[in-house]
Amino acid sequence: MRLITIPIIIIILFCLLAIFTPVLLLQATEPLDQYVGSIPEIRYTTAEVLADISSFLTKYGTSIEIYDYLIGKKPDNEEYYWEKSNNFLILGKPDDALVALEGAIALDKGNPEYLYKKAVILRSLKRITESNKIYDEIDLLSPGNAKEQVICGDAALDRSNYLKAYENYSEAVRLNPSDSRTWEKRGDVIFSLLTIYTSGEQADDSFKKIDLYSEGITSYENVIKLDPSRTLVIKEKMEKRSDVYTPRTIAELESRYTTYRFLN
Repeated sequence: MRLITIPIIIIILFCLLAIFTPVLLLQATEPLDQYVGSIPEIRYTTAEVLADISSFLTKYGTSIEIYDYLIGKKPDNEEYYWEKSNNFLILGKPDDALVALEGAIALDKGNPEYLYKKAVILRSLKRITESNKIYDEIDLLSPGNAKEQVICGDAALDRSNYLKAYENYSEAVRLNPSDSRTWEKRGDVIFSLLTIYTSGEQADDSFKKIDLYSEGITSYENVIKLDPSRTLVIKEKMEKRSDVYTPRTIAELESRYTTYRFLN
């Protein structure tokens, strides 16, 4: 009976240490490195899992401690700084999140996801000038995949740059046509271009004559095909954007606005 009980006790102690003092547990295994060469990588993988578990259990402070441990061992891994920053944000500590995020950006300066998060945090801290500089940096990036295109589109949308957001989302759905969320964003931006008079004023004349209305409806229809759970929401959007009231082109919107101003 005792032989069975001892391993159970050891397992229970291990689990308790993993949950409540994971860093101490990780440090306790370090002396084994001299005997087994693969132990460090196993420890780092275990640490990453423990960090995820801690976050899942809403023990965000513990998760941060684990990432601090990992950063001390592998300071060139930008993902550790990124995850640490996200945990600080959840805890409502944007200043600490920004410091952690700077570590990730230092290792991957052209990452639009990192830059966008920095711009958003700075804006939340009312550091608008600094935030705008980061948005300007994002505008100069050349996103290489659908995810980066979406991030750059989101950044453009934050500054009401609907034309650039349209370009980014359009390229994103070209690269990844199965992403329903991006199709919806594209549809939303298109109808912003067709309802906000100033949104498309920088477009060239040929673009202003494009039937964006049909493109917007097609985008929404693609959302329904890819994600039926959004059907009611999307149909409500489509009803509000009936072609009875919504112009089909930016040129038509501008014409209506000019006529309205003339009549008044």
